[in-house]
Amino acid sequence: MFGKGDIYTIKEVAKLLKVHERTVYRWIDSGDLRVARLGRKTYRVFESDLKSFVKKYMK
Repeated sequence: MFGKGDIYTIKEVAKLLKVHERTVYRWIDSGDLRVARLGRKTYRVFESDLKSFVKKYMK
């Protein structure tokens, strides 16, 4: 599912977790999923943050 040290877009995270992109944005807005912001509307998710999220919330 994950590569080594990858960085994902919101679209890629949604596809990996089989959810809608809006769901990913909700997780970000609630603080459940950590992201790196690259400007006003651009987000990236580090693999380590995605793994932590999956471990905690996707049991």
